[in-house]
Amino acid sequence: MFIFDEVLTSRLSAGGLQEVVGLEPDLTTLGKYLGGSLAFGAFGGRTNIMAVFDPRSPGALPHSGTFNNNILTMRAGYAGLKHVYTPQVAEELNDRGQALLERLQAVSKGTQLCFTGRASLICSHFLPDDPPQVRSIADLKENETLKELYWLVMLEDGFWVARRGSLAVSIAVPQAELDRFVRCTEKFLANYWDEVAL
Repeated sequence: MFIFDEVLTSRLSAGGLQEVVGLEPDLTTLGKYLGGSLAFGAFGGRTNIMAVFDPRSPGALPHSGTFNNNILTMRAGYAGLKHVYTPQVAEELNDRGQALLERLQAVSKGTQLCFTGRASLICSHFLPDDPPQVRSIADLKENETLKELYWLVMLEDGFWVARRGSLAVSIAVPQAELDRFVRCTEKFLANYWDEVAL
């Protein structure tokens, strides 16, 4: 059985990352923003797989949980997808995120700082070498001191980047703030050039 975890990546298009890369999983897991800021988790898939959870069937597998059938969460998620995070908004957000990623990759070229990701999901890394492509977490031997320094400097500049380097572009973030993020990254690299240059 092919299970596709889209808890983070479902935001990358109206049909998630699976639509972008052309995959058809047997089962998909979803979560996070789909609950409209409320605790949320869901899975779904092929009819014959989901049938094993049908309580009307003898011998069905029970699927109980604290947040199951939470009407408030389901309605918030439904309203968010129908009226807020529409397919057009998803496309526009991910186009803005991809443009940001490419700008960050350009300004950090020649330094230990590099950015990976796809569209609106981005991560910063500090690598002592300039690898042609990062394919796995095992490829990353990061300079943790520089990573911590970047996190602190960006925090002082008003940006909350996850300490591990992850950031997700939100529809609420104006383009001016994305531009400022790039400028602050450029300023960081200029201020610490001796430490970050390859």
